Amino acid sequence: RDERLAEEDARLTTRLGELAGLLEFIHAANQPTVLAEGSFERIHEIAVLHYDDSYGKRLPYLTDREVELLSIRRGTLSPEERQEIESHVTHTYNFLSQIPWTRALRNVPNIAYGHHEKLTGHGYPRSLTAPEIPIQTRMMTISDIYDALTAADRPYKRAIPHERAIDILRAEVKDGNVDADLLKIFVEADVPHHVRPF
Repeated sequence: RDERLAEEDARLTTRLGELAGLLEFIHAANQPTVLAEGSFERIHEIAVLHYDDSYGKRLPYLTDREVELLSIRRGTLSPEERQEIESHVTHTYNFLSQIPWTRALRNVPNIAYGHHEKLTGHGYPRSLTAPEIPIQTRMMTISDIYDALTAADRPYKRAIPHERAIDILRAEVKDGNVDADLLKIFVEADVPHHVRPF
């Protein structure tokens, strides 16, 4: 009997270790990053596994929806969620267009409308290219990216250090998405440390 209990304990320990490994992988796949090669196959391998709940009902380790969301290669947003988030620029434009701006500020709605555009034409919502993006919008883009990376008040992600944010912006320049000259000014003028938070 003691021998059988020891065998059962060993089997249980092994199984718990396997489950912990699966859970660790699922947590890693759920992080906003780029999934490594082979990750999708492992997600589908986990999805075919089942367990019996306390009522004896057979359930999959992962639902079809969970598999879909965990299989997003870059980031964690589904296409529907990304479209909803990206719609904020259109809402911003529509809101700002209702304001009776002075002559000097009449372009504010258009400046704000383009702050997620990229010089390569791969931004949103209009896929503008460099010649179509005004300098004010390019400036706003750099500030917006920096703020999104370093803001401490975002409940869905941790702020990253200033140096890391600048490295990410430099990578955006290297990819042709962000204005190199304006980023140089942003860094040399130490803009983040000279602007008071609201």
